[in-house]
Amino acid sequence: MNNQSATKEKIFQAALSLFNSKGFSGTSMREIAKAAGVNVSTIFYYFDDKKGLLKECFVTFFEEYLNILEKGINQLENADPSIILKDVIHQLLDYQYRNYQLSRFVCREVSIDSQIVRETMTTYFRKERFFLQTLIETGTEAGVFRKVPSGIVVIQLKGMLNQPFLNSIYSAEVWNIYFQERYYIDQYKKQLENWVDLYLCNTKAIPLEEVIS
Repeated sequence: MNNQSATKEKIFQAALSLFNSKGFSGTSMREIAKAAGVNVSTIFYYFDDKKGLLKECFVTFFEEYLNILEKGINQLENADPSIILKDVIHQLLDYQYRNYQLSRFVCREVSIDSQIVRETMTTYFRKERFFLQTLIETGTEAGVFRKVPSGIVVIQLKGMLNQPFLNSIYSAEVWNIYFQERYYIDQYKKQLENWVDLYLCNTKAIPLEEVIS
């Protein structure tokens, strides 16, 4: 990594840490500059302004996130859609776990209806929906998945993928689940696998008492 790339990355990480602890609106450019050990003018040089840093968070997170989904879609022709879906779920949760601070901030920020979120995220959201919907509908057409509304499935799956990072305090305080730890994310992946098997897969329905026993 050259000096310019290192400086840009240092600014980005300083901003991300402050955005997580103080919120985007509560963080000033001067605080970011101080934390990164640079002048405010250096931040403007690399990111234009604070909104530029926010956009960088979105782009950094979603480019790889969508890349994982696209790779899964490209494997559908030669594999069981349920296996592909489980693998995609594993990879997305692992990716968010490895980038916990970024994932937590992005999940929280995109839940806010702001102009910058709408301007930056519309294309990413549509791509995500397309990839997930394609995966679900392909599985349904192949007879692997039940005939359930794909839009509802996408919303449910999106919510479950975000849960560990958007509602981490709730999970920690109420359920004693700490998603910063490898053990818990692995257990969570198993639960989502069960959701795919019990809710989506086109097998004989399992009585509720057996599911929860």
